Amino acid sequence: MKIRLFILLMCMTLLLVGCENEGFQKPNVEETINVVEDDKEASKELNDTANTENDGKNEENKDKEEAKKYIGQALDTLEWDKVVEVYKEKSKKSEVIYKMKDLEEIELIETVPYGWFKVRLEDGTEGYVDARYVRTKEVPPHEYNENIEGYALVFTHQDQTLRIYKDGQLVKESIGSSGLWDHFTPRGIFQIEKGRRGKWAYIPRFNQGFKYWVGFKGVYLFHSVPYDKNGQVIQEEAEKLGQPASHGCIRLPVDVAKFIYENVPEGSLVLIY
Repeated sequence: MKIRLFILLMCMTLLLVGCENEGFQKPNVEETINVVEDDKEASKELNDTANTENDGKNEENKDKEEAKKYIGQALDTLEWDKVVEVYKEKSKKSEVIYKMKDLEEIELIETVPYGWFKVRLEDGTEGYVDARYVRTKEVPPHEYNENIEGYALVFTHQDQTLRIYKDGQLVKESIGSSGLWDHFTPRGIFQIEKGRRGKWAYIPRFNQGFKYWVGFKGVYLFHSVPYDKNGQVIQEEAEKLGQPASHGCIRLPVDVAKFIYENVPEGSLVLIY
């Protein structure tokens, strides 16, 4: 019995020694470190690849933004001679370098104060056009905004809303009415013009009058809802506030028009989007 037990123990010892030498070898520390380092390198390469792809996408998106074109349409609603001039400089005293016909499209490359667009012709020539003669639904981005000292009037066509700011703070907000598409209100950067305000005006060819008018570019004004020749509000027109309805001016409730007339000085910024 003892002999059998001894033989069994010897066999188990030999079996364990064999397993240790052949199948269950201790891991090589140096090899383990190399594997970890290889994993780290592979992970870094994957991250670098991902970052490169993201950078590429960001650059692509940036290029798309920079490549966006703003297109305007020439439309003379003032002189009605169906010709819109492109000037060499930002002045009507400058040389006329091109004459556009009504409804001719042109690329807008910059929104310029006060009441101008820098444009690019088909042959690449650049010039300037009075914003009152350019019908467009979008203007090139610019740095002007309501965060300035003094008053800033901001009108947006999309919601037909005028917001009045003073020293960057909103002080009044109101619905209004811009011009109909064929009598559009120009978009861009403007300012309240010197000596261009009054308590009352009547336009016989429109059979309409208005109160508390203030000019921001030539014949384009902020003013009240329309009145008839007897000084009575034309209710049908007043009810159109909140939608395009005018001949190009921006109509407002009487109290808002009066506020501008009494408080907003000449030189104040006007932004129309």
